[in-house]
Parts: sequence; C-alpha cells; structure tokens
Amino acid sequence: MAAASNHPALKAVSPQAPVTDWFMGDDFHHNGAFFQMDGFSFYSGFGKPRPQPTTIGPRGFEFPIRDNYKFYLENPPSKLMEYMKDSVAYWKELYAHPNYDDWCKARDARRAMYNIKPAMLVVGGLFDAEDCFGAWNLYKAIEKQNPSTNNKIVMGPWYHGQWSSNDGTQLGNVKFGSNTSQWYQNNIEIPFFNFYLKGKGADPKLSEATIFFTGENQWRKLEQWPPTGNGKDIYLEENGALSWNRPGKQNNFTEYISDPANPVPYTEDVHFRRTREYMTDDQRFASRRPDVLTFETNPLEDDLTLAGAVTANLKVSITGTDADFVVKVIDVFPDDFRYTGAVQSGGRTAVGSYPMDGYQMLVRGEIMRGKFRNSFENPEPFKSGKIETVKFELPDVAHTFKKGHRLMIQVQSSWFPLADRNPQQFMNIYEAKETDFKKATIKIYHDAANVSSISLPIIR
Repeated sequence: MAAASNHPALKAVSPQAPVTDWFMGDDFHHNGAFFQMDGFSFYSGFGKPRPQPTTIGPRGFEFPIRDNYKFYLENPPSKLMEYMKDSVAYWKELYAHPNYDDWCKARDARRAMYNIKPAMLVVGGLFDAEDCFGAWNLYKAIEKQNPSTNNKIVMGPWYHGQWSSNDGTQLGNVKFGSNTSQWYQNNIEIPFFNFYLKGKGADPKLSEATIFFTGENQWRKLEQWPPTGNGKDIYLEENGALSWNRPGKQNNFTEYISDPANPVPYTEDVHFRRTREYMTDDQRFASRRPDVLTFETNPLEDDLTLAGAVTANLKVSITGTDADFVVKVIDVFPDDFRYTGAVQSGGRTAVGSYPMDGYQMLVRGEIMRGKFRNSFENPEPFKSGKIETVKFELPDVAHTFKKGHRLMIQVQSSWFPLADRNPQQFMNIYEAKETDFKKATIKIYHDAANVSSISLPIIR
C-alpha cells in the first residue's frame, strides 16, 4: 500500500508475502472457506486493542486443549465468537460479512495498484501457508494495471518468510538441492536494493520472473509469468485413474460420505499450532481414508512441468444443500526413491530419516466453498441430487513431475482444522451450532456427459 502512495521519495518497494485478498485466498479465507485455525490463534492476541504505548504484548487465548483437531472439532466458529467476545473489533466485522460484499472488496489490495511508480520486487513462497495467493496475484495486478512499471516477481520453495532465513535447503521432508534463501538474498534482493534504492553498482537486469521449480530443483529465469504454455485437461476416471482422454462411459461416478463429525485432517500428526510443513506433507494418510478420492496416472514416461494456475472443474451432486470441495495436486515418488546421500543401513534408511519411497508430496491444495460456485457475492444452495459444476482455481504452481513419478489428484470435502467445517446445509456457517452439522453423500462424476477434469498449465 505504501507503493500506491506515489510519495516522491519512494524509489524501491519489495512486497514480501503480501496480503492481497482475505476472502479469496490469503490467511483467513480461501474461496470463502474460513481458515479458523490461523484466524483465531492470530487475532485472539494480535487483534486486541493497544490504546497506549506498551512494552508488553497482548496475551492470546488460553487453549484448554493442546490438540488443534480436537479443540476446533468441539468449538465451531459460533463458539469461537463467544470466546472472543467484544475484545477484537475486526473479528466481529469478519463475522458480519460472510459473503464477498463491498466491505470485503474494499480490503483487496489489488484495487489500489494503479499508477505505481517505484521499482517493484514481489517476493513469495511456493509453499507459503499464509499468503501464497497474494504474491502471485499482486504481481499480476501490478503488471496488468501498470504495463510500464518496473515490476518483477521472485518465487522460491519457501514457507512464510523463509526467503529471509539462513536455510532454504528444504521444507519438511522435501529437499531442494541448494540453499535457495541465500541464493535469493545474494543474487536478487541485495542487488535490487543496492541499485534502485542506493544507486550503487550496476543494473542487476533481473528477469521478469525468477521462479524455483520444485521437482527438478532449478531456478528458471522467465520473460513473463505465467509463461506461454499449453493448458491441458486431465480427466478423472473410474477405479481411481487419471487419463488424458475424455471418459466414454455413461452414468459413471465415484462417491464418498462426508461426515462433519469426522473431518479429513490436513496433516497426519497431532499438533497444537498449524504447521508450515503441511504444504509439502506426505498425503499417504489421506489416501487411506474412504472419504478421500484418489486418482493417479501410471508412471510418467517423460518429465511433466507445470507453470501457472491449476483449474479444477468438477461435476458433482450432493445429498445436502452445501458442501466444500478440496482438490490436491500430488507428486507420487517412485517406490525406490532416495535422496542422494541418504544413509542406508542393512537395506533400510537410517533411523531419523523419513521414508521417501512412495512419498506423496503435496504440490498444491485448495478448498472451494460450494455455495459460492456461481457467485461469491450471492451464494446459492445445491439442490439435493442435482448434478452441478464446481469450478475454481488453485494458486499457481511451479513444479516438475519427473519421469517415473506419478501425478495424483485427491478430492475431499473437508480439510480440518485448517478450514472450518461445512455443516452441509445452506446457511450462515459462522452461526452454525453443533446440531446443524449433517452427513452428506458426495458424488464426483466422470462420464461422457458429466466430465470432471483438472486443467494443467503445462510448459516444455
């Protein structure tokens, strides 16, 4: 927002993990689904008023349970409001605007990105759990609305703020082959500010987009983002298959029961705080659940590189009047996969090393609140049993599925407690009581008349 001020002394700005749109994809909502765990743990302390200068920060909520899954299962958003009371004004405002109205739109930073004068360096993480949406989409807004502005983007394989750390070699179990953070600091950030802010040194001549592609573990310097590519649909099929060919059968679907009393966890382990590593976590735990649909290719015969936004296009029917849809793009490692240098003992990976053979790496996941499928401003109930389209974008990806790996897509209807539970009844979910939450049968269609597909931004 400082960049939009046009102050004559402002020469260079680097929005890093910029909050852009809190309803559509940053921090506290994704496509209208409330990210309660981040929101409540953050605002219950940070959001408290500090009318006078103080050296003591506000205390957050004293959680009676140190298991986030159990706590949020027992405390839906209506109960969180009771805990918050009147202590945080923004929390009350948040609940007062459950749809994408003018109040929400006014807080979209992209709407202020006109007549931008400073040199801009937008920085974000491919695996930033807070503001992955913001970095990609702020850059695109500046680019579209200010074609002459010196506007660059850098995206590395990082969690929130990892680009400023000493160690950018890995996130969770996934390794990147080099210290990506130090490379960025020395080759991008320091030269950028030396030249544009201090007037020192030569023009760094930064590429339009400097993007780290996971999987191949290489930086790519690109002339535009997204690069010119071929959007190609891959189709969900029966028996958990993915195919490049449209399905030909009639009345073909896969179904599951979505039970709000037993929502799909976002990660396998028990945690108190939301992890940052879940963005690359092994998804084998989810593949084993009956309420998670898993579709995968055969081992790839060639490398497959994605660069840009992934679009999910699902044909669904439900027995309730609302439901959420989570789509995950996953890289399945070969069964004999080992990182170079992994210590082996007696044919087994050394104690303390995670078993990477068959690892199901989350490349990108996103949730869509079904009632917003046609309009975020005016939600609509589903009609029980009617086949409808649920189409939405996942934040951009930059990843190469290596030859011999598999591409997997998972579909589920909860991602808990990352996102709040949908009662699977059309209503204001902020006000839902425990008695409002109902089981629903979800059908994902994959037949000739009702095609479910994932559009992949493939580049060569």
